[in-house]
Amino acid sequence: MASPVYAKVFADVVAAMERGVVPWHRPWSSDTASMPHNAITGRPYSGGNVIALMFAGMSYQSTGWLTFKQAIGAGCVVRKGEKGTAVYFMSKALSKKGADEEERGTYFFAKGFTVFNIEQLDELQPGSLDILRAKNSSQAPRSTFERIEEAERIVEQSGANIQHGGNRACYIPAADLIKMPEQSTFESRETYYGTLFHELTHWTGAKGRLDRLTPAKFGSPEYAFEELVAELGAAFTCAQVGIDTVSQSAAYLTSWTKACREHPDLLPRAASYAQRAVNFLTSVEEAPVAVDRKSTRLNSSH
Repeated sequence: MASPVYAKVFADVVAAMERGVVPWHRPWSSDTASMPHNAITGRPYSGGNVIALMFAGMSYQSTGWLTFKQAIGAGCVVRKGEKGTAVYFMSKALSKKGADEEERGTYFFAKGFTVFNIEQLDELQPGSLDILRAKNSSQAPRSTFERIEEAERIVEQSGANIQHGGNRACYIPAADLIKMPEQSTFESRETYYGTLFHELTHWTGAKGRLDRLTPAKFGSPEYAFEELVAELGAAFTCAQVGIDTVSQSAAYLTSWTKACREHPDLLPRAASYAQRAVNFLTSVEEAPVAVDRKSTRLNSSH
């Protein structure tokens, strides 16, 4: 049974998807890193929390978030009437001893807590909010050229076999090949890299990498789940390098809302796989983990 924590964290996100809104799309640039992060520690959020905070932060320029207690510690206070955003972390616990008295194992469960954006705070001590804002605005805005250069660095270091030409974007596992239309045919360089990161996320799932892909029929639930993973992987990677783009239509998202409501763990599970793919592409070391093959099957992906 899915954790009620997931249902709470993603309730607003799924509702937005039902309206055809892309919850992880940030429609403007800011003077901070695009990925949601803890305003005190600087540590970026990951997995499903990225989706929840990207959506909650659409009306804020800052991408810095912190708990009520952290705000007090920084000499600030949450403004009266402000609503917090639910997020979660995975906690580990010991299972109960069985009748056979075997050694107890461990299991993970989601535990929820609430965070607030920097822009939801007022000062308790003079100057404290300015200090917090300055701390989270230390990264100067990247120029368009710099953003694309960083995207290109990720593409190059992947070593993926990418062929340009034709009118189809896809990853073909049998040939371990990514096919992309010519860059000049895209409406912008940002949408080009967004599409390429989508295919590179598929590419990370091959055997010998994250070993996430097995054959599945086009249009099947397993195939569609992998497409969701790839779309989230593209969104996360784009945010990490400062590119603001999404590659799928509102209709695509709407088709997922029924499944997300019936299975609240679906979105965080897809986001977790997407995060591992992004970590792989950006050289963040992470040990391979077992995956649910019933939910990650693929033939050739778009």
